[in-house]
Amino acid sequence: MKMRRTLLVLSSLTFGMMMAACKSCVDQHNPRPDQAKFKQEETFAKAERTLTPEGTIPAPVAVAEATGPAAPGQAKFEQFCSACHGLDGKANGPGAAGLNPKPRNFTDVAWQNKTDDARIYKVLKEGGASVGLSSSMAAWGGVLSDAEIYDLIKWVRHFKGK
Repeated sequence: MKMRRTLLVLSSLTFGMMMAACKSCVDQHNPRPDQAKFKQEETFAKAERTLTPEGTIPAPVAVAEATGPAAPGQAKFEQFCSACHGLDGKANGPGAAGLNPKPRNFTDVAWQNKTDDARIYKVLKEGGASVGLSSSMAAWGGVLSDAEIYDLIKWVRHFKGK
């Protein structure tokens, strides 16, 4: 009896430590806090610069925070979709390399013309498998509100022919 209680306590402690480790691992590898810094560094790297009168490279100038996305849905697209679909919607995000089949290219005019908003809504809400597409396309219905999904659809539509 004492042995069972000891085993129960040890297994509970082990389970608790594993769960705590998982949480810290997820927090440690969460890329979202670094996205703003990355965008600032990317803007600085792309900017044309001239040397200072002393012949050195000028220090980076802080980029002003944007007042908001250019269009509804853009921020959510960048947060949830761009890793696979790319910021430009051409299915060239860093996550696309490891996916088979490849993510949807939203600049494809033929796909844009034949796909209605209801289908895009269903894919975003319930995932790709809900309409016979790849299960790699996650269901975002538990994360995004209906209004955010409709904003995402508008943003996806803006890529047509770009």
